[in-house]
Amino acid sequence: MKLKLLFLISTLLLSLSSCIQDEPLGREADIVDMKVEGEHFVTRAISDNSIQLIVSDKADYTQLVPIITVSPGAIITPASGIAQDFSNDKRVTYVVTSENGEYSKTYSVTATPKISLKHSFEDWSTSGNGKGTYPILDDLLWSNANSAISILVATEAIKVDNYPTDKTSDCVEGEWAAALETVKGTTVIGKYYPIFAGSLFRGGFIVDMDYPTKSLRLGQSHPKENGKPIYFNGYYKYTPGKEFTDRDGKIVANRTDSMSIYATLFKVSKGAAPTEQYLDGETIMNSSRVVGRATWSANSENILETDAENGFTRFVIPFEYTEDLNFEENDYRLTIVSSSSKGGDFYEGAVGSRLIIDEFEIICDPIK
Repeated sequence: MKLKLLFLISTLLLSLSSCIQDEPLGREADIVDMKVEGEHFVTRAISDNSIQLIVSDKADYTQLVPIITVSPGAIITPASGIAQDFSNDKRVTYVVTSENGEYSKTYSVTATPKISLKHSFEDWSTSGNGKGTYPILDDLLWSNANSAISILVATEAIKVDNYPTDKTSDCVEGEWAAALETVKGTTVIGKYYPIFAGSLFRGGFIVDMDYPTKSLRLGQSHPKENGKPIYFNGYYKYTPGKEFTDRDGKIVANRTDSMSIYATLFKVSKGAAPTEQYLDGETIMNSSRVVGRATWSANSENILETDAENGFTRFVIPFEYTEDLNFEENDYRLTIVSSSSKGGDFYEGAVGSRLIIDEFEIICDPIK
């Protein structure tokens, strides 16, 4: 009986070994996450080929130690846990090689000590490759949904003259502003998406076509030294598209598209990792963790609006709070969200709706 049992176990082990050997080696070559060793790490932002580390100005930038998570089986050079010099805005290049050795990806990594509260939308670059190259802000703490559109462009499933989120020279100050435009959608794997809205938000983005509100990873760290947000200021110019359509692509008579602009502050557990406890496009509206909001509304009596140059409107929106801030018990995250179609997360809106935003700023009171 023992011999039979031993034979059975041996057979199962050989089968398991064979299955493991037959398993194809991984093709992914991505940096999944990166943080900095020690107490001075604040947060990070990752795009297709760039990473922005936010580290307290009290840290030694000549000896920062990145702790890196890569795709299963992949190898990264330089290795995780090796000190690097990020002083004086230096860029450190990392190369990730897939487990099967056939694919590699290069990342440019920078470190900065400050999370800005003023956003002029001046500095832009691109991400992606080939036909799927799309515009992004240099400040990687901002994200948009262009990466989802780039997949469709690369496969020629859709053609766009401009991506839904792009820069424009039609601005209040400087050279550029951010232009968000709702574009005509397409059919993807048998499902029709009538529109794709332009969007820009503080946080991350992972494509989820079936549940679009889940694509957003909203919120970036708001440390105590930045103060308590009191006002959300900025400039906008908005033109709604001609025909509003619902999520099935049917025209809705007598309905006009509307833009969306808001800022939200919410609490997370002390020390929560950047990949944890974010809010998405749905929970940002109803989560009990939200403590403060500043939301644009056409009919709000609390919003101050004045005419500005170049046809822009300047707005000042006060934050409204549901509870006092307590940095001893909680950490806090701030997001700013803008969209050319308020219902864009649900593929509702009007093709041609265009929102231009510029010179956003969060005004804060110091916290003692």
